[in-house]
Amino acid sequence: MPALHFIRIILVICACLSGSPAALAQEKPVKPESPVQRQQKEKIEEQEGTIRVNTELISIDVAVSDRAGMRGAPMLAAEEFTVYENGVRQQVSNFSATEVPFNVVLLIDTSGSTSEDLAIIRRAARRFLTELRPQDRVAVVAFHEQVELLEDLTSDRAKIEQALEKLPSGTGSAVYDALQLSLDEVFKKVQGRKAIIALTDGVDSFGFHTYEDLLPEVERSNATLYFLEVNTEAFTEAGLLRECYDDKHFEFSEKQLKKYYTEARVKPREQRIQFNRHCLIPKDERKQMNQQLYESARREMRVIAEKTGGEVYAVKDLKQLEPAYARIAAELRTQYSIAYYPSNDKRDGSWRKLRVEVRRKGWVAKTRPGYRAPKD
Repeated sequence: MPALHFIRIILVICACLSGSPAALAQEKPVKPESPVQRQQKEKIEEQEGTIRVNTELISIDVAVSDRAGMRGAPMLAAEEFTVYENGVRQQVSNFSATEVPFNVVLLIDTSGSTSEDLAIIRRAARRFLTELRPQDRVAVVAFHEQVELLEDLTSDRAKIEQALEKLPSGTGSAVYDALQLSLDEVFKKVQGRKAIIALTDGVDSFGFHTYEDLLPEVERSNATLYFLEVNTEAFTEAGLLRECYDDKHFEFSEKQLKKYYTEARVKPREQRIQFNRHCLIPKDERKQMNQQLYESARREMRVIAEKTGGEVYAVKDLKQLEPAYARIAAELRTQYSIAYYPSNDKRDGSWRKLRVEVRRKGWVAKTRPGYRAPKD
C-alpha cells in the first residue's frame, strides 16, 4: 500500500473517532445556570431544609381516669391511645408511662391574707412531698410583693423541707411575676413532664407581668398549671373599707386600679382620683372594685388551667389543702407522656386543638386542649 494512501486512511479514522457522541460530550462546554434556574434550585433546597427543621416534636401529658374522675387507670400501652390535632389523627412517635419522673414547682402566696396560716401551708406541702416518688423533683417559689426562688428543682427532700421553713410573709401579691419566674428560671431548660401548683387567691397587685403577657407563655411552655384557689375576698374587703388613718387598712395598688378601670371601661368619678389615690375612692366603689378584681382573677386562673390541661381546686378552708395536694399528686402519678411530629408543619403561630382518646372501655383521657404553633 502506498505510504500516502495509508496516511489518508489513518486521518479518516481519527476524524470519525473525534466525532463520536462520547467525544463530543466530553468536549461540549457546560452551559452556566441562568439566574432563574439558580433561584428555583435554591428555593427547592430551602423548602427541603424548612421541612426538616420546622417539624418539631410536640409533647403532651395525658391523665387517664374513669368517667367519674375518681380512679387512675391500670397500665395502658401506646397503641391504646389515639391523638388528634385539629381533628386529624397523628402518628405517635414517643410514649412513656408513669415511671417517668416529673418536675413540680410549689408556688406559694405568702401575702397578708395567708401570712397567719403559714404553719398549715407548710404542713400541707410536706404532706404533698410524701405522695411523690424519690426521682420526682420539686422547686419552691414564694411570693408576695416580691418573688423569691427558695429552692430550685431537686429530689433532695431535706432541701425542700428547709425551703418551706423559709417561707416569708409580706403584703401584696405578684402572681404573674411568680408564674413567669417559674417558666423562665425553673423550667426554661427542663425536659420531660412539668407542673406548677400555685396556692393563691389569684388577685395580682404588683409586678411587671400581666395576664395578657403570661397566657401565650404558658401555652408554649408544655407545663400543666394547677391552682389551689383560696378565698380571701371577705378578708381583703374588710381591710379596704377601713379608714385610711387605720394602720390595718388595705389599699388598691396602682396596678389593680389600672386593671379595674381598663376592664370596667369607666373613668374615675373625679379627675383628681388617680391610679395612686386609693383613699379618694368612695367605700361603695371600693367594694365594687374588689369584687370585680376577684372575679377577673378567678376567670383568669380557670383559663390558664384549662389551656394547660390543669385544674382549679377551690379551697374554702386551708385545712382542705392536704386532700387537694393529694389529688393532684395522684393525677400526676397516673399521667402518660405522648409525643408526635405534627402532620401540619406550618410555622404560622396558630392555635392547634388537641384531643386524645383511650380505646379501653370505661376510661377517659385528659390533656391540654391545644398548643400554640411556633411562628417564624
